[in-house]
Amino acid sequence: MEIKLIALDMDGTALDSDHATVPERNIAALRAAAEQGVVVVIASGRPWAHLRAAAEQIGCVRYALTANGASALDIAQSRWLWNLGIPEQQRRELIRLLLDRGIPVEAYAHGDSYIQWDRREQVIASAQPEGYSRTVRENSLFTMDLNAALEGQVVEKLHLFHVPPEARAPLVEEIHALGPIGLDSAFRTNLELVSPGVNKAMALERLCRGLGLGPENVMAFGDAGNDEGMLRWAKWSFAVENATQQAKAAARYTTGSNSEGGVGMAIERWLLAEEGQD
Repeated sequence: MEIKLIALDMDGTALDSDHATVPERNIAALRAAAEQGVVVVIASGRPWAHLRAAAEQIGCVRYALTANGASALDIAQSRWLWNLGIPEQQRRELIRLLLDRGIPVEAYAHGDSYIQWDRREQVIASAQPEGYSRTVRENSLFTMDLNAALEGQVVEKLHLFHVPPEARAPLVEEIHALGPIGLDSAFRTNLELVSPGVNKAMALERLCRGLGLGPENVMAFGDAGNDEGMLRWAKWSFAVENATQQAKAAARYTTGSNSEGGVGMAIERWLLAEEGQD
């Protein structure tokens, strides 16, 4: 079998509907694949601080592509492979804008999530469902002054949990006015700001190039807008049943839903049973 690496989106894909628990079927299949020498990679919009518990549940994750690919962690060696950030002055202006507009925002830097103290309850309440909300509350850093806390750090991503539909277009216009920026979404009301050109597909291709692998060696799973490029790039790409129609169109195959252990189903059929097809 030519599959040498599995890339996993987490929320809505490898995680159950509580956004905290990895279904046992996924865990068993991923561990069996790892025992055969397949490299297991998380590819998520989250920061590492919000992924660590899920990676520990799986137990065989080697790399984590975090913040939509803006950073990459070699878990086995506890070493960052890269951190790509938003320019400092632009980051300051963006955060001031978002705080002034009352948008619930968190900033990702070097694997951590930073949230301004006086906005913490607004941000946590926007992180749904309860499992994800608990992850944010227990694994974020709360600071009195968000911009001050980020000085001198590489800020990989600004995550806007909830932008009201009527406010989205004017806010995006204001964001673009502050300089070039990459915009993406993982669900209908959120907005993710990264350095231009940063996305999961870029990060996955970069990691694979360093490992001597190509798209024909990659099995990728996703469910949402920020997964589409990754799903188009990998030869063995799967959208879970609960994915958006756009994600399903980007993927080559579909599998069961996240709550059914759809990741595990596909690995069992296409990799462990060695029934892969061209």
